[in-house]
Amino acid sequence: MSAGSSSLGPETMDRRTFLSVAPPLALLSAAGASAVPTPSRRALSAFGVQLYTLRSVMAGDVGRTLAAVAEIGYLEVELAGLHELTPRQMRARLDDVGLIAASSHQSVAEVRGDWAGVLEGARELGQSLVVLPSIPADERTPDGLRRLADDFNRAGDAARAAGLRFGYHNHDWEHRALPDGTVPMDLLLERTDPDVVDWQMDVFWTVHGGIDPVRYLDQAAGRVTSIHMKDRTADGRMVAVGEGVIDFGALIPFAERLGLIHAFVEHDQPGDDPVASVRRSFAHLRRLFP
Repeated sequence: MSAGSSSLGPETMDRRTFLSVAPPLALLSAAGASAVPTPSRRALSAFGVQLYTLRSVMAGDVGRTLAAVAEIGYLEVELAGLHELTPRQMRARLDDVGLIAASSHQSVAEVRGDWAGVLEGARELGQSLVVLPSIPADERTPDGLRRLADDFNRAGDAARAAGLRFGYHNHDWEHRALPDGTVPMDLLLERTDPDVVDWQMDVFWTVHGGIDPVRYLDQAAGRVTSIHMKDRTADGRMVAVGEGVIDFGALIPFAERLGLIHAFVEHDQPGDDPVASVRRSFAHLRRLFP
């Protein structure tokens, strides 16, 4: 399948139709699901939070912020930097409040640099996953993406040898065709080894890019081992989970059946009280999955 004509590429769709509050059957039938998930069934053993959401308060007091996350009820976190702590020091603070660092976000420079050192730190933190969250603008070309796919394969091989998984996190631009017709997300999926390179699907950005996440989950089955949960209003605003119109009650169990292991709440701009934002998201998820 060529990168410029992939069947996984963006398709014409009515975003409001997808985003409307539809019964789970209507949502899942588009992906050929054999059964409608029961929202009362807990899809995952734990929900996590991406600490980028809490970056403003983490910068002020790491320990107090982690304690607040644990008090809400989250069991896992995904790290967005160590805030001048060593992996061992961060692990101690997490252990103090009963949180697990399941994942972390690392840069392209780290993937191409001391990757072995990054993986060693991830192991010390007790992680199972490391994720690259973005690609520099000057590499968002077909040739640049092909080079990055090779980098991802090497990073994934090294991660597997260290007992970890490696993944890539999308935004919306990856789902929009480049001038030559190449769809970046399709190219990355096609040119990376599914045994060593996972996809961390950001549900908001996938929808914002004009894509039905259920369809992509179905066609990339087994590769989406983690997701970012942030909600979207019908007019495109990012909001806390439960304050928009994305049907997480249907999406999460469907994704779990196709390989989902970790689900992290995130909000890029949570306002003046980010702890309140992640608290509202967690409260909604607990209502969906008691």
